[in-house]
Amino acid sequence: MLLTRTATISSSRPAHAPVASTPLVRVVDDEPSIQALFTRMGPLGGFAVECHTSAHDLLESLDDERPGCLVLDLVLPDRTGIELLMDLAARGCRLPVVFMSGMARVSEAVRALKLGSVDFIEKPFEPLEMLSTIERAIELDSRNRRAGSEHDQLERRFSALTPRENEVMEEIVQGAANKEVAAKLGLSPKTVEVHRANVMRKTQARSLAELVRMHVAVRA
Repeated sequence: MLLTRTATISSSRPAHAPVASTPLVRVVDDEPSIQALFTRMGPLGGFAVECHTSAHDLLESLDDERPGCLVLDLVLPDRTGIELLMDLAARGCRLPVVFMSGMARVSEAVRALKLGSVDFIEKPFEPLEMLSTIERAIELDSRNRRAGSEHDQLERRFSALTPRENEVMEEIVQGAANKEVAAKLGLSPKTVEVHRANVMRKTQARSLAELVRMHVAVRA
């Protein structure tokens, strides 16, 4: 039974976390019983739940700025879950996706996983299993957002460099000495030293090795 053991589930998350900080799980499934189950699971798992009956309904109202994840049924009234996943990707949505289905073929499950979904869960499922999977998806979203924020910070630092500072940086991260950079760019060694100091200050790199790591990350 789908409701088995829901009463025994506890959560380590605060019971009354502020709405803005509470992850949102967007469920797309046209079965009222499944929607009701997720609505009951939300408080137990420490997340809010938003239910949609179709892909169109989700796409019309989707706001992926709020942390969380998506739980998609493989068979929807207006398209397949796989098609919806591809539509989301085309829109640039990076929310982690969990698939569920009671009639999926192995090939469909494999395709869903290859397209980047967190997991594929068969119906009927144990609520504990679904809660555990959702927790992994939310944690993945949190890590992705932190990484994205760090990348944005690096881009802002590197965008502050002047064209000449960028030229000097591109040479020094390749291991060129100041004199080599000066000769290649037609500058004096003293001028290269000034540009190099500006690069280190603006990027907040504490060493050449750290500058190289940051350069690789921001150019990735």
